[in-house]
Amino acid sequence: MRGGVQTQIAWPRPGKTIIGLMVSLVVAYVLQLILLRAGQSWIRDLYLSPRDVLESFYVWQPFTRMWLHAPEKPFHLLLNGLWLWLFGTQLEQWWGGKRFLWAYLIFGLSGAAMILFLGGFWTTTHLGASSATIGVTVAWGLTYANQEMNFLLFGRMKGKTFVLIVVAIELLTALSFSPVSTAGHFGGIIGAFVLCRGLYKPSKWKQLVRRQTLKKQRAKIESELRVIQGGNNEPPDDPSKWN
Repeated sequence: MRGGVQTQIAWPRPGKTIIGLMVSLVVAYVLQLILLRAGQSWIRDLYLSPRDVLESFYVWQPFTRMWLHAPEKPFHLLLNGLWLWLFGTQLEQWWGGKRFLWAYLIFGLSGAAMILFLGGFWTTTHLGASSATIGVTVAWGLTYANQEMNFLLFGRMKGKTFVLIVVAIELLTALSFSPVSTAGHFGGIIGAFVLCRGLYKPSKWKQLVRRQTLKKQRAKIESELRVIQGGNNEPPDDPSKWN
């Protein structure tokens, strides 16, 4: 056995958070289809449209977009659910349900943020949990970088190798003429790198802000001291010059 733990590809028993997410996605999709069949076009206001968010302030769209999928593509929902199940179960066991849920939401919202940042899809609508699930997939590969798994067509490989393949596929998709929202996917990937590589450290940010605040206070105090001392850095040696 080469370095790292070897495992066969299998469908692990999902935890409560994974089950809750998958059930929520299925229920939301069924309700979406029913409402569309009933002529309730307002459901489309829940899709993510950069124009609606930035011009009409539909600020809920980055969140609601994560629970809806293309009505004509049920396979899209199935694929997201399978990836969430396969790669998210082990992460939930390691992170805990609450932390995993927060990570899932962050990956989804970082995908929406990337779409809004690029702004190249001004009138295009985006929907689906792909940015969240691909973020979970990459997070698994980064967390279990040296763990090996049999990926069927891809063969046996380590988690970090699988991450490189996922990123490469996304790059090829972005360069192609595919209508897939690769911007959202890359947002989820970036979110996974930020969380799993420790780039998100609020304590360090607070220290940086505190350091900058102290520097400003020091500069202000030194300026006031120079005024008191008559513009000199040192007090005059001759006491007669103090008046």
